[in-house]
Amino acid sequence: MRGKKIKKEENGTRKINPHQLSALIVLANYGRESFNNVIIPWAAGCQTIGICAYKECYSKPQKAVVGLTDLSARKNVRKQLGDNIFTFAIPFEMFLEMEENIESSFLYRNVWKYLSKFL
Repeated sequence: MRGKKIKKEENGTRKINPHQLSALIVLANYGRESFNNVIIPWAAGCQTIGICAYKECYSKPQKAVVGLTDLSARKNVRKQLGDNIFTFAIPFEMFLEMEENIESSFLYRNVWKYLSKFL
């Protein structure tokens, strides 16, 4: 992916558990001036991984989007995904920023080493 030209509107959406959600929220806010760099919009499941995530590619500053909070969506995907899953959409530029912060982040500290056993 390093050699590929990235389009402005590209983002990545992953399914995550609550421990991963906590970690990604910390990492998304790490190194930024504000602490509101992750949003949880009141929207349908498909909107949070589509429209809301796409919109954030053009926002300044970009924000990550937590999804799968829609009750109907959770009801309909629980057999496939389980009960402890959310989605986390990150604009690609923000992803690169988060990636640069990994070395100095919490990921090498004892609390994350402990929690990561339960992933």
